[in-house]
Amino acid sequence: MGPLVSMLSALVVTDMGGTVSRYKRNGALWAVASLFFATAYIFALIAGAIYLSMLYTPLKATIILAAASIVIGLVIIGIMYALNARDKRLAAEKRRRSQAQTTFAIATAMTLFRRKPLLAAGLAVGVGTVLGLLRKPGGSDHA
Repeated sequence: MGPLVSMLSALVVTDMGGTVSRYKRNGALWAVASLFFATAYIFALIAGAIYLSMLYTPLKATIILAAASIVIGLVIIGIMYALNARDKRLAAEKRRRSQAQTTFAIATAMTLFRRKPLLAAGLAVGVGTVLGLLRKPGGSDHA
C-alpha cells in the first residue's frame, strides 16, 4: 500500500507543478500580448487623430475622438450594469427556488412526523446530511 500511495502523491504533485507552470507561462504571454494590443490601440488613436485632423481642425479631431471614447465607455458601463442586474436576478431566483424546496421538505417532514415519528427522525437526519453536502462552501451571495 505504501508504494501505491507514494506513486499517487508523486503523480498529483507532478500534475500540480505542470498546471502551475502552464498558468505562469500563459499569464506571462497574456501580459505581453496585452502590451502589444494596447500599443496597437494607441497607434490606431493617433492614426485616427491624424486622419481626422486632415478633414477637420486638430482641435475638432481631438474632440471627436474624445467623444467617441466617452460613448464607447458609457456603452461598456451600460453592458456591465445589465450583466450585474441579470446576475442579481438569477441569484434571487436561485434563492427563492432553494427556499421553496426547503419549505416543501419541511412540510413533508411534518406530515411524516405526525404519522410515523421514528421514520421521520431518520429522514430528518438524512435530509440534514444531504443539505449539508449540497451546500457549497462560501456560497452566500454578497455581490
